Amino acid sequence: MKRVVSAPAPANVVWLDDCDSTNAVAGRLFESWLAEEEDRLPETLLVAQRQSAGRGRGSHGWQSPAGGLYATWLAWLPVRALSILPMAVGVSLAAAVEELLPGVRVDLKWPNDLLVSGRKLGGVLSASRSDGEAAWVSVGFGINIGADPVLPAGDRTKPVSLAALGFAGDAGEGIWSLVAGFLVRIHPALEDPKGSRAEWVARSIHRAGEMMRLRVPSGTVEGRFVGFGEEGELELEVGGKVSRFSTGELLGEKGPGG
Repeated sequence: MKRVVSAPAPANVVWLDDCDSTNAVAGRLFESWLAEEEDRLPETLLVAQRQSAGRGRGSHGWQSPAGGLYATWLAWLPVRALSILPMAVGVSLAAAVEELLPGVRVDLKWPNDLLVSGRKLGGVLSASRSDGEAAWVSVGFGINIGADPVLPAGDRTKPVSLAALGFAGDAGEGIWSLVAGFLVRIHPALEDPKGSRAEWVARSIHRAGEMMRLRVPSGTVEGRFVGFGEEGELELEVGGKVSRFSTGELLGEKGPGG
C-alpha cells in the first residue's frame, strides 16, 4: 500500500496496485484497527488499480480490470446519517461523473446502480456497524472508465464506460477526478438529507405503475412500483397492499401496466 499525500481533505486515500477487493481489504483494515488501536480509524478511501475478486450485488461478481475506479470509503458517521447514506453516495458519484464528462446524464436504478442511457456505468454496495450513537460505514463503489467490462456468458447487464461515452483522458486522470469529486460532495450531501433525497428520487429511472420483480432472501416478489420510502425503501403494491423493501435485487422492470 502507499498513501496518496495529495488527497482532498479530510480523508486519507490509499492506493492498492492489486487486491482481492477493496471491500475485503476495508474489512480487514477495520478489524485490525479495532484490535490494535484505541482511537477510531480515520476517514479513509481505498482505491485499487485492479481487483481479483470484485463483487456486485448478491452473488454477482464485478469484473475489475485495470482502467476502472474500484474504491471503498471507510468513515465513522452519526447513526442518524445511515438513513441518507446510500442516497448521498449515489448523488455524489453521479455529480462527480457529470463534472468529469459534461453533457452526460447519470441516472440511478434502485438500490444504487449508476446508469447512462439505460447502460450500467457503475454500482455501490454499503455496509455499516453501529457503536452507540456512531456507526462505522463501508461504502464500496466501482465505475467503468477506460473500457466496458467483459461479463460472464448469460449476464444480461448492459455495461458502458466513460471512454465509450466520450471521455478522452487516461484512466488515472479519470480515477482521481472521480475520487476528488466524491470526497468534496459526500459530507455536504450527508448534511442535507432532504436535498439529497430529492435529487436521488429525481435521478431514479423508475416510474409509478411499473411492474417489478424483486429477489429477496425469502424468494421473488412481483409488484407494481408505487414510490420510495423516506429512507429510500422500494415501495411495491403486492396483492393489493403496499410493501416496503430496504434490500433486494431487481430482476427486471416490465413497464407500465405489466
